[in-house]
Formats: sequence, structure tokens, C-alpha cells
Amino acid sequence: MMIIMNKIFKLFSILSLVTIVFFACTPDQYELKAPLDKSALKFSVTKDATNPNIFILKSLTPNAQPFWVTPVGTSVKMTDTIDIPFPGNDTIKYSVETPGGLVTATYIITPSISTIDAAYVSGQMWTDLTGGINKSKTWVLAIDANAVSKGGFTSPFYFGGTGWEWDPSFSDIGWSGVSAGDYGTMTFDLIGNANFKSDNKMFPDLSGTGKFMLFPGSNELITYGAQVLHDKAQGGNVANWNAKMTIKTLDADHMQLIAKKDPNNWLVYNYISKDYYDSH
Repeated sequence: MMIIMNKIFKLFSILSLVTIVFFACTPDQYELKAPLDKSALKFSVTKDATNPNIFILKSLTPNAQPFWVTPVGTSVKMTDTIDIPFPGNDTIKYSVETPGGLVTATYIITPSISTIDAAYVSGQMWTDLTGGINKSKTWVLAIDANAVSKGGFTSPFYFGGTGWEWDPSFSDIGWSGVSAGDYGTMTFDLIGNANFKSDNKMFPDLSGTGKFMLFPGSNELITYGAQVLHDKAQGGNVANWNAKMTIKTLDADHMQLIAKKDPNNWLVYNYISKDYYDSH
């Protein structure tokens, strides 16, 4: 989640800098004022009395539009409530845009969060992906060494783009360069944290251990420190395997993830649960 925070904050800072440069190039009567001193920023971050994962954010700086960057996203509200569902050493950045530029203060959450918010991860998507709180679920790519795809899928991946999708049989796309094989396993669990592990047997260098975050409201998934199972021949065209991926479908035994090559073209990777694979 810290990775998302840093990327969002850098983008906001760049936009602010562009604004400053624009106004600096206009006639003298529009020259920049001195930036607001950081000590003038007024805000509060209060932990909820009944839930240690919930925080209330309040902007108290007079006549200023706030911009919050938190472990679970951004906000421009004067007062907002956020739920940070997993343990970690987290920070919250509070910024305001002034005539002299962007001014930012950082709030370090102390003591650090040490619990999972069980209510936050109780939804169906969390259960389908991980098995539920204090449980784990292992997934495989929908292909085996005999070039067989199970779970109703005809290939480990499909092709898609804006307004179209092509779901070919694996046997019809030999030109893709993707080999049949045992691609290993990937596991999502909610045992103490949102943990993710990928054991890619075809490409061990793509294996790793890290974290993940699920966004049920937007049907998105992101992994940190490791990549979901994929090949290199087609998967190498994906812009960023650690970016947010849209979840096309998800149930207890099937999952489809959209991995974007660019904004208008993508691949749809197909997975089935290890339990389903072993029993069918």
C-alpha cells in the first residue's frame, strides 16, 4: 500500500509543479507568493474509539483545499473516515495547494496498526480469493503440461481490448509462443496480514513473496513483491505486472485477471483454484 501512496503523491507533486511553472511564465503581476509555512498546516488524524483500523481525518487549515494520501487511497474531503485493514507501519500525507505551491505534512500512525479488520475482509470477494480470515487459497494457471485447460477455460489466457475480446483454444494459438507446462502455484492468505506468494515453476525468476490488496468496490487486485502466475512470451508485453489489475470474474474456483499492455489492449489470464484442479 505504501507503493501506491508514493506513486499517487509523486503524481500530485508533478501536477503542482506544472502549475507553478505555468504561472511563473505569465506576466509579472502574477508572480508567485511565498509558500505557506508548514507550521501553518492544521489537521487532525484520530483513531476510532471502537476499531483500531479506522481513522477520522479532518482538515483544519483555513481557506484551503486538502489532499490526503493514505495507505488505502486519496481523498479531497474536509472530513473523511478511512479503514486501513492490515497491520503495518503506515503514514498519512496531508497537503494543501497555496498560491506559493504545494505544502505537505506527514503524519506517522503511532502506535502502528497490528490487527486485521475482520469486518473489512468479510466480503464475498475476499472469501473467494483467500478462503477467508486466517485462511489461505492456492491458485494455478489454467493450463497443464498436456496443454489441457480446465474449469471451462479453453486457454490460460485470452486477448482483449477496447470493445472486443477473443477467447481462442490454446491449440489454435501456437504462434503466441506460450508453452504448455506446470506453471506452479500462487497463494493468497489472510493469516496475520494480506500475504501473497508466487511459485512460478516455468519461470522461477518471476516467483516471490509479498503482499496484496483487493479493491472490491472497483473489482481490482494489486500485488507487491511478487507477480501473479504468467508466461513470458505474451506476459512480457504487459506494461506492469504490479499495477492494479481488473478482476473480470471471480468465484470460489475461477478467476480472470486483466493485465494491460496499454490502455486499449490487454490479456485476460485465467486461473482455477488448486482444489478444483486436483479434483477435476
